[in-house]
Formats: sequence, C-alpha cells, structure tokens
Amino acid sequence: MTAHAVEIAKLYEKEHGRLRAFVRRIVGNPAAAEDVVQQAFANILGRHESSASAAYVVQAARNLALNHLRDARRRGDIEQAGLDLELIADLRPSPETIALYRSELRRLLEAVAALPARRREAFVLNRIEGLSYDEVASRMGISRNTVISQIVSALAELDRQL
Repeated sequence: MTAHAVEIAKLYEKEHGRLRAFVRRIVGNPAAAEDVVQQAFANILGRHESSASAAYVVQAARNLALNHLRDARRRGDIEQAGLDLELIADLRPSPETIALYRSELRRLLEAVAALPARRREAFVLNRIEGLSYDEVASRMGISRNTVISQIVSALAELDRQL
C-alpha cells in the first residue's frame, strides 16, 4: 500500500461517519449518502496527490452530493417525501429461518459424513462437485455402473436418515 493510500485510509477512518451524516442531510437518503462518500474517497485515491485534507474531502463530497441531486432531478428519481422505508418488507430470511436452514444443513452434512467412504466419495463428486458419472468413474477408478449404483444407494440412505 502506498503512502498516499495509507493517508487516505486514515482520513477515511477519521471522517467517514461525519461525512456520511453531512451528505445525508444534503441528499436525504442514507444509501445514496454512503455511495457519495465512497465515491469521494475513491476519486481522491485515484488522483494520487500528495496530500488530501478533511476540508478537501468535505468539499468533494458536497460537490458529488449536489451532482447526485441534480442527476436525480433530471431522471425524475427523487424519492417521495414522507416515504418510510422502514415499513417496506425485508425479503431477507428471518433469524429463525436462518437457524432452521443451518440446522437442516448440519443434519445433511452429518448424514453424508456417515455414508461409507466409497459411497460418500461418489456422492460428493457427483452431487456436490458436479462431475458426470463418467468423470467420477475415471477419478475413482471404478465403472460407470458402479458409480450410478453408489449414488443411488447414497440417495436412498440419505432419504431414510433425513
């Protein structure tokens, strides 16, 4: 990392939160404010100037925020006043769903680990690594029909266990 990049990184750590709040007051959108601040620092980092002060970064972020507003007006993308983004449904899975999925994955991994070694190897190569039956047969040094038999047996055993 160059001395210039280290200097910008320290400035970023010191000024990031304050700049984000400043730009948010201008653009009225937290996500856009974050983008503007990131762009300001990226621009400064790309200039390779020997010194960048906090005042310079504030001015750069202010200019980018004003450009953002101008461009948004031009495109007609200004958010409606009073729209509460907190009321929009979050499409990410809930913590309970994540815990459930992790539990099911753990059970599956334990069941796969409990398979006999040869059956497990054929199953993992085919179903997890995506190799064809012929590729699995070649890698394991067995016939294609044996690979198919091992995978079918593995699926049946996993179905019984799960």
